[in-house]
Amino acid sequence: MRKLLLILVTFTLSASLASAQAPKKLNNKFSIGINLGATQFMGDISRNPEGNSQQGNWATHDWKFGFGGNVGYQFSNTFGFNISVLSCKLAGQKSYGVDNGSTNNFAYFKADVFDYSINTVCHFMNLIYRNKTKPRKISPYISIGYGFTDFRSVKRRIGTDEVIGATSYSDWTTLEKKKRTTETIIPVALGIKMKLSKHFDIGIEQSLRNAFTEKLDATFGSTKRFDKYGYLSLGISYKIGKNENSEEWVNPLEALNKNLDDIQGNLDGLAKDADGDGVSDLFDKEPNTPAGVAVDGSGRSLDVDTDGVPDHMDSDPFSAKGAKVDENGKELDSDNDGVADGSDIEPNTKPGALVNFQGKTIELSASNNTNTSSSTNGMLFPAVYFKVNSSTINYWSSYDALATVAKALKANPSLKLNVVGNCDKTATEQFNNDLARKRAEAVIKHLVDTYKIEAGRLSAISKGEKENLVPTADGVENNVNRRVDFEVAR
Repeated sequence: MRKLLLILVTFTLSASLASAQAPKKLNNKFSIGINLGATQFMGDISRNPEGNSQQGNWATHDWKFGFGGNVGYQFSNTFGFNISVLSCKLAGQKSYGVDNGSTNNFAYFKADVFDYSINTVCHFMNLIYRNKTKPRKISPYISIGYGFTDFRSVKRRIGTDEVIGATSYSDWTTLEKKKRTTETIIPVALGIKMKLSKHFDIGIEQSLRNAFTEKLDATFGSTKRFDKYGYLSLGISYKIGKNENSEEWVNPLEALNKNLDDIQGNLDGLAKDADGDGVSDLFDKEPNTPAGVAVDGSGRSLDVDTDGVPDHMDSDPFSAKGAKVDENGKELDSDNDGVADGSDIEPNTKPGALVNFQGKTIELSASNNTNTSSSTNGMLFPAVYFKVNSSTINYWSSYDALATVAKALKANPSLKLNVVGNCDKTATEQFNNDLARKRAEAVIKHLVDTYKIEAGRLSAISKGEKENLVPTADGVENNVNRRVDFEVAR
C-alpha cells in the first residue's frame, strides 16, 4: 500500500510540474497552506457517553492539538487535489462499566501520530452557483483521499498509570521504542473557505481519518471495529502565481456571460456599417470611406490602375501599370515635355522643345511650319480635360499640360496651333458643338491671359461629339472624350 501511494504521489507531482512548464495559464492553479487544530479519537478507548471526567493525572478532555500543511493544484474551478501532512496527538479514556480487571475498562491511552495523504477536492458551489456577475467570497468544499498513518501509542490503567498495552514499543515495562506502526487511512473532509485577497484564503475544515486498524488505542481484538479520529482545523492558504484570479474562485457563469457578450458584440459588429459602404465595420479596413465611393470586398476605395491613389481622388484613373504618379494620381513627367515618363523615349527633352506623342523632339522651321505631317496632328501636345458640362479651366483640367503647350509656343515663335474642343455624348449634338467651342475658347483665353501668347497663333475649332477617342453609346459620359486637343496648323 505504501509503495502504491508513493507511486501515485510521484505521478501526480510529475504531471503538475509538466503543467507548470506549459504556457502561462489564465488563473493561478497552485497553492500552499498551513493549518492548526484539535483532534478527537473514536475507538475502543474513547470518551464515555455520560461525559464523566477521567481519574488520575490524565487530561480532563480527549481533545489534543495538531498542526499540518498541504500543497494543492486546481485542475478546474471545481476539481483539484492536494497532498496533505498532519502531525498530532491522540488520547482517549474509558472510565465506566465494571472494573473487573479488563484492559479496556477504566483505562486511558495516548498516541503520537503522523499521517500523510493525497486528496481529491471538489468545490461544489461552482456546480450550482448561478449569479453571472457577482464574484464569490465563500466556497464550501468536500474531499476524499487515500494515505497512511504512522503512530506509536501507550495504554494505562486509570488511577495507577500501569501500562496495560502499547503499540510500537518492544518492552512495555521500559517503553523501549521501535519502528512506528504504519496503517492505511481514508480521510474525508468538509470545509469552507473565505477569500481574503487574490493570493490569500482562510478556512475551517472538519476531517475524519478512517484507519484500517484497531491499534491506534493499543487495544485490538475486542470489538473488531476499526479506529478513526477527527481533526477540526483553521487554516490559511497562499495562491502561487502572478495572475489576477485563482482557479477555484472563478465564477463559471461569469466567464460564460463574458463569452456571450463577446459573441453579441461580434454580431453587432457584423451588422454595423458606419460609413455606409456596404462592408461591415468588423471587416472594413477603411472605416471612413467618403459617401458614394465604390469599395472592394475589404472596404477599401477602388484603385483601378493600382497607382496607390483611390479612384475618387485620382485625376488620371487609368495610369499605365507600374507608372510613378504624384499625389493626385497623375503620371510623372520629369522633363515637363507633356509626355509621361512611362511613355517618354526621350526623358531629357530640352525645355520648350516640341515633341511627339513618344516624347521625341520635333524640329520645326522658324519660318515655315507647314512641313509637319497631318498624321501627327493631335499627337504632339498633351490634352486638356474637363468635367461634365463644364468649360472651366482648373487644376483638374491639367495646368501642367497647358504649361507644356505654352513652353512649346514660346520656344517656336512661328508655330501656330488649332485648339480643338471635344465632348462626350451626354447631350444633344448642337449643345455638344457649342460646349466644345467654349472649351477651346477657354483654353485659348488661358494661354493668352496667363502666358501672353499671341491670340492670332491659336484657332478655336469645335468637333463636338464627332471624334470621340473612346467610342460610347449616346448618353454615356467618359472623361477622356471631354477634352481639348492641339494640332499644328498648316
